[in-house]
Amino acid sequence: MYSIRDVSQIMDISIYTLRYYEKIGLLSFVQRNENGIREFSKADIVTLNTVYRLKQTDMSLKDIKHYLELVAAGMASVPERKAMFQAQKDKVQHKIAALQNALQTIDGKLHYYEEADKQGSLAVCHDEREAFMQKILNGAANN
Repeated sequence: MYSIRDVSQIMDISIYTLRYYEKIGLLSFVQRNENGIREFSKADIVTLNTVYRLKQTDMSLKDIKHYLELVAAGMASVPERKAMFQAQKDKVQHKIAALQNALQTIDGKLHYYEEADKQGSLAVCHDEREAFMQKILNGAANN
């Protein structure tokens, strides 16, 4: 069994966050000993890792809690869990696409400033800037 401090160190999650997760019902599976101290099992740490990873996907704590409730419901909830994960996958893929577009912008700016640095002038990349301006005017810059 592991203490809250142990789990905090293992998972690199603050004790405050773990207590908050318990307060909102995300850690209802964690048992307390006769002295009222939380005792995390290895299985609890695995479940907490799932909570942590789902949070990294920007899944809401409310949805994570619902997911844990579905897990507790057993096999009957598998279709709903699959649907949840498909929806979350779609959100993550959309976010990845948005981040790829942001990365392209950063790469473009880096290229511009590398050329400016090489040439000692900000008057560089005229053709590329003109092509990009045309893309914007045609409504294709966000694609």
